[in-house]
Amino acid sequence: MLPAVCVLRALGHSGGMSFLRHFWKDQRRRGDREAGPVFQPRRSPVQQRRIKVNPSRGLVDSSEAVVGEHFRVVVTMFALTLCFAIVGGKLAFVALMPPVEPQPSIREMPKEALRRGNIYDRNGVLLAATLKVYSLYADPKRVLDAAEAANKIPAVLPGVSPVHLLAQLTDPTRRFIWVKRRMTPDEAAKVHALGLPGFEFRDEFVRIYPHRGMAGNLLGGVDVDNNGLAGVERAFDSTLKAGEDVHLALDVRLQELFRKRVEDAVEKSGAKAGMGLVMYAPTREIVAMVSLPDFDPNHFGKATPDERFNRVTLGSYEMGSTFKLFTLAQALDEGKVTPNTLIDCRVPIQIGKYTIKDYHAKKSILTAQEVLRYSSNIGAAHIADMSGPEAQKEFLAKLGMLAPLPVGVAEVGNVRYPDNWGRIQSFTIAFGHGIAVTPVHLVAAVAALADGYFGTPSVLKGGVLDKIKPVRVVAASTLAQIHDLMRDVVVNGSGRQAEVLGFDVGGKTGTAEKIGARGYDHSKNMVSFVGLLPVKNPKYVTLVMLDEPKKGFETGGKSAAPAVGLFYKDLVQLEGLAPDMEEVAAFKKMLERNHLREDNPWSIYMLSQMRIQRGEAGGVPLSASPASTEGFND
Repeated sequence: MLPAVCVLRALGHSGGMSFLRHFWKDQRRRGDREAGPVFQPRRSPVQQRRIKVNPSRGLVDSSEAVVGEHFRVVVTMFALTLCFAIVGGKLAFVALMPPVEPQPSIREMPKEALRRGNIYDRNGVLLAATLKVYSLYADPKRVLDAAEAANKIPAVLPGVSPVHLLAQLTDPTRRFIWVKRRMTPDEAAKVHALGLPGFEFRDEFVRIYPHRGMAGNLLGGVDVDNNGLAGVERAFDSTLKAGEDVHLALDVRLQELFRKRVEDAVEKSGAKAGMGLVMYAPTREIVAMVSLPDFDPNHFGKATPDERFNRVTLGSYEMGSTFKLFTLAQALDEGKVTPNTLIDCRVPIQIGKYTIKDYHAKKSILTAQEVLRYSSNIGAAHIADMSGPEAQKEFLAKLGMLAPLPVGVAEVGNVRYPDNWGRIQSFTIAFGHGIAVTPVHLVAAVAALADGYFGTPSVLKGGVLDKIKPVRVVAASTLAQIHDLMRDVVVNGSGRQAEVLGFDVGGKTGTAEKIGARGYDHSKNMVSFVGLLPVKNPKYVTLVMLDEPKKGFETGGKSAAPAVGLFYKDLVQLEGLAPDMEEVAAFKKMLERNHLREDNPWSIYMLSQMRIQRGEAGGVPLSASPASTEGFND
């Protein structure tokens, strides 16, 4: 056959076809002569008609049919030969070419082989990282002696049960079992030294948090396969899985100091929980966030639901008298009142079946400034009534109070406000009841009172102000009045425990009764203090809240304000902020004359009295007022 193929190749397609046709005709004639006459059966007329064809196409010749059959065989063999030649050439090419190493791509690597991105604070301090570890698995079909393995492996791997391991190794339906995941290098070396067949190691990655529980609720955690479960880990899961790092606005120095102050306040007041956050007002960056009780992200699975609950971003609460800041700000901005406008607070407000009264009633006519200073519910309701429910709802909406605020963690709480926002609802919302928001909402709204703009808060470094343009909500001419009112609360009102020598701190206390099974429970309070530092050019907004403090600490001025004041003392030292040295010198002389130390509990009242006598507080003019805090609502 091969000579025939060679001839075909030499003659070409048309010449080869003619040659084969004549060749097979000669072979047929030669075979006929050699074989002798062939018997031809007689055909009937019908059979003869069946083999007749159109004369223009020629007669059917059985010899030509044989030739066609042989021709198809030759063509088929030629095609097969060509295919084998191509395959052989390809194999030779692959065998002779030098090997090329594949270049792995991050997107093509298996999921378990991809290192999760790191998390850093604003100064580049490592908050979360991924380390390579070893995990031991086995194929029970390849284990020669299951009993031996079940005895030797638990001896070098604490925590592995011999009984459980033996049951898995002797299970005929299993071809894969995990023996222990995330082993230390020392443990892996001991298992390797045993030399047991059927056991193999797999490279995996483990998530570590060097600062442990310092920012547990903010960072969140991951599962055994490094999938984000909560906090930043879950919110930026896809980014971190792609191997990219995340840089937070968090400052670990401020976080540690702030957490210590909140923790001390919880312990001192006997509260069942504490929370708070610190925001850098110019960029709306959250530089510290605390929710107690918290947990260690290195052991996320051991944390209880209460520990994993992020009270700062997920919990919604009635904020109490801190909302009076917004009531006064709206009235000042709309020109309804000035700080010296007189408000009749002598008689409780009776509306329907509800009565609005003051906690410690002054029963007098107060100025708008004194309404905030003494935290009068009656006065706040009268001021809110000047604007009306619709205007109040619109103003709070501009402050971001009526919609969730995604700050960069997975846990985002909803706000709760009445569907029927009428006059009664307007009165109660004026002093922080009937509406529930998260602590993040409150701090973001107070930051808007610091510079006049509402900006979205964020846990990311740099914030989001460069991506989302802030919206002006308060006129610039109103801001100075609001700042004076907040400063007055700290110097003359219930926020004195937040005083810092040499610096002007402003803020507002809040105390809200918690809702029980039958309405408000008078024995359970949520207390708070939100403060600005410094008031004249606000940089930091700080909130501390305590859940159900014990008697003696049941107001924001007694428990939350001191925590903010102590933190601000730490903050000014850490930031290197220069105090008012003239005030510092005058205060030290006063202490010497009265033979008192600066840490004396009464020194804070003496500082307020000195500022009142001097007629200023950090450059902010103040009106004279009694030094005692008795009679202040919260």
